[in-house]
Amino acid sequence: MEQAEEDLAFARGVEAYIWAYPLAITAATAEIATSTDKPLPNGHAPFNAFGHVGKLITAADKDVVSSNADTIYSSAFLDLKQGAALVSVPDTGGRYYSLMLEDAYTNVFGYIGLRATGSAAGKYLIAGPGWKDETPAGAKHIDAPTPLVWVIGRTLIDGAKDMPNVAALQRQYQVTMVPPILDPVPAKQRWAISLQPKMVPVQQVDTLDWKTYFRWAGQLMKDNPPPAADSAFWKQFAAIGLTVENGFDVDHLLPATQKGLERAYEAGKQIVKMEAQKTGGIVVNGWAYNLNAGKWGQDFDLRAAIAFRSLGQNTPEEATYMNTRQDGDKQPLNGARKYTITFKKGALPPVDGFWSVTMYNSSDFFVENSLNRNAIGNRTEGLKTAPDGSLTIYVQKEAPEADKMSNWLPAPEGNFRMSMRLYVPKAEILEGRWSPPPVTPAP
Repeated sequence: MEQAEEDLAFARGVEAYIWAYPLAITAATAEIATSTDKPLPNGHAPFNAFGHVGKLITAADKDVVSSNADTIYSSAFLDLKQGAALVSVPDTGGRYYSLMLEDAYTNVFGYIGLRATGSAAGKYLIAGPGWKDETPAGAKHIDAPTPLVWVIGRTLIDGAKDMPNVAALQRQYQVTMVPPILDPVPAKQRWAISLQPKMVPVQQVDTLDWKTYFRWAGQLMKDNPPPAADSAFWKQFAAIGLTVENGFDVDHLLPATQKGLERAYEAGKQIVKMEAQKTGGIVVNGWAYNLNAGKWGQDFDLRAAIAFRSLGQNTPEEATYMNTRQDGDKQPLNGARKYTITFKKGALPPVDGFWSVTMYNSSDFFVENSLNRNAIGNRTEGLKTAPDGSLTIYVQKEAPEADKMSNWLPAPEGNFRMSMRLYVPKAEILEGRWSPPPVTPAP
């Protein structure tokens, strides 16, 4: 009987670990990013205020993995129990920008930006569950599924020289809280979770003991009730003392149940890490991607994997990400070799926004190089097309011949990964009718 209790707790505990992981990593990120009394140039800011990254990310920056070389980030964590959030945006004059709206479970429930709402100035009221009042005149109403919302802003930048223009736009992204207040207690006090000093969010969650992890999950579930559509799944967690009503009640669990949960915690961690190594569900010419980002349904494994590897990922219609760690011969990409990526005439990525190929080392950081170039794409100055109309990118560690330098994407020593970002992709990409070319090793 005890073994059966332990086995049941193990099975439910593994499911609960994976299911709750995005909730835990989002809260840890929010805790760290809001630990300031004023906006900082690294994008951190108090709750219900925008913070903005104040410069282009370089190879020297090690705070965020898989950084973006095309846009500058803005960030605002909203606590919608403190009122609804009135978000104001300026006229960007046709410049690409997006404010992605993500709930506590990393489901993307809306966008403000060039693709979704145009580039004109506007106001948008983001209201959480239970908020009922008049939407201010001229504002568009957006319902948020959870009180915790992460607004992730991306503003297109044309090199470091463009930073003053981007900064001027960023300053006009504003949040104003609109009463009524649903709970005067701030989110951090409601959650009552504590962090270790000088650890990034992934480390924060990874170093928790099993009781603390499930206590986090319980506190955050209580504050951010999960989707009713998933209730048949998460209601099963009552068997391990995890409920929306009471959080995590470990004191009334049988010793066998606790033993099973302790095992489940370690197994869940390993499963999330293994899932995060998978680059995507669709693989074409070595490039892997998925078309479910931000709209997970009940694919909780994928949801947790992306939260671990690349928290805050766009939905495919805003940006599709294709990743590869191997060449066309299915061999690992390595700086000891030279490679080419050739787009045939008329076969460049079909996008309404822009596209780029970004280089990352084995730790998913940018690569130091003589050009200070971390990505190459349709906005790269001086990119050369061949006489036959094709475009070839040269991927290698050492600089190529002078006539190829304009098309060089510098590689690091050792194994590496590349990410092809396709902003506002056309139907050919979303429907699988366009194929990325393979990474071809030089003879």
